[in-house]
This record gives sequence, C-alpha cells and structure tokens, in this order.
Amino acid sequence: MIIWGSGGDVVRLGAAGTQHCATCEASREFQNVLNYRYAHLWYVFSWVTEKAYFTACSVCGRGTRHDSKAFEAQLGRTPIPHYRRFGGLVLLGLVASVVVVAMVAGQRSNVREDALLRDPHVGDVYEVDLQALAPGGFDGHAWGLMRVVAVEGDKVSLEVPNTGYSKASAVYRDLDRARDDSYYSGDVLSYPKQELVRLHDHNDISDVHRL
Repeated sequence: MIIWGSGGDVVRLGAAGTQHCATCEASREFQNVLNYRYAHLWYVFSWVTEKAYFTACSVCGRGTRHDSKAFEAQLGRTPIPHYRRFGGLVLLGLVASVVVVAMVAGQRSNVREDALLRDPHVGDVYEVDLQALAPGGFDGHAWGLMRVVAVEGDKVSLEVPNTGYSKASAVYRDLDRARDDSYYSGDVLSYPKQELVRLHDHNDISDVHRL
C-alpha cells in the first residue's frame, strides 16, 4: 500500500530589524522567514515542491519575497532539513539498488540455466511456452512444463505435458507433479542442445529445474 501526501513548514531565520510596514501603517519588527512545501511517500521519503523566502512583518506577516537562490547564497546554507530535501533521492537510490540486484540475479540465473541446457540430465524440467516448443498441441497460447526423458549426443528429448495454462504464472504450482509420469501425454519432441539455448534466449524456455 502506497501512502503519499504533502505538507509544509515555516522556518524562522532571525530578526531583520525594525521597518515601516505598509500594511500595518506603523513601525514593526521584521523577521526573515522561509515557507516551504513538500511531498512524501510513507511519511519518510520526501522532497521539496515549493519554497519562498520573505522578510515579513512579525504582526501581519506581510513583506517582501526574495529570490531563493540569491537569499540562500547570502545565508550560505539551505535551512530546510536534509530529510525533507533528500528523502526522495534516498528512495530513488533504494529503487535503483533493488533494480541492480534484480538485474545481477537475473544474469546469474540466465548463466546457470544456459549451463544446465548445455549439459542436460534426464529428469530436468523446463518451464516453456508450449506454443513455441509444441505448436498446435494446445488450444490457444499455453505455458507448461516439459521433462527431459533422453539425452543422445546433441539431441535432447522432451515429454509434452497433458496440461497447459493460459498464464505463465500458473505453471509453478505444477512443479511437484512434474516428477510423475502421469503428468505427461506420452508425446516426445527432440531438440538440439543449441536450439534449447536459443529458445531460452528468446524466453520460450523461461526456467530450468533440476529436480
């Protein structure tokens, strides 16, 4: 669940001396003030959406707005707390880290699966796009499991399952059943090892299990 919202704050930056206030029509104490707004996710990751520096009357709050860059240069700092300014960058960094980890894990998984396809063993189970490996065997587009039943030189023989699914995610629940002979139709198709690697590169073989 994504919790998002916005907020604001006022930072008082100190006295600016006594000046004539045109609104109050009197001599008033003025202060330097920063008003800012921010957006947030989960109340933790936030970023500034608007900021304005003023020299304002301490009574009516009216005054002169300043150029933000020039005023911050004069202050020598940005008075907005770091967690308000950089929370969004932290979130982006976390997202980027997760993406990098997933990419590295995916690359390692692909390397492992390619190695298993180049050295297949009887009993290996492949999650496959049945339309690509067994075209016409199922009504419509289907995904399923095929099992290695023989390896003869460069040729790998795969059993065709009895069941295909319209969604690839549904295949995972059949992994325990994939050990049973009754799960398969008895039809066998043969492929060169290099063809299996090519099918994997095109994601027609999406995963390899050595049960």
